[in-house]
Amino acid sequence: MSNSLYETVLRELQLRVEDIRPSDIVLFSEPLRSALNFTVRAGRFSLTEFTAELGFTREEAKKLANLLVERNLFEVNKYSNEKETYYESRISGATRPMKRPPADVWKKLD
Repeated sequence: MSNSLYETVLRELQLRVEDIRPSDIVLFSEPLRSALNFTVRAGRFSLTEFTAELGFTREEAKKLANLLVERNLFEVNKYSNEKETYYESRISGATRPMKRPPADVWKKLD
């Protein structure tokens, strides 16, 4: 892939300051859109798989993956090692802990 395509994808991610949700994927250009669709559907994936989906170099894919970790779409899997980094895609980009529903929630629903 051309370096300018990588620069475009990198700029798209850098311009976003808020968390990225799976529903935001359609807003990105190719090949990022297809690669993110793959990762969200796969759930767990390696940097090698992400690199293959993007068609960029491993270093470029690693930089993009790090940005996606910062934007809470990916998290680094605990099984990562020196040879391979594994990721998990989040179902949601929401990072706030869920609040416990009020005790009388069922009364309100009835």
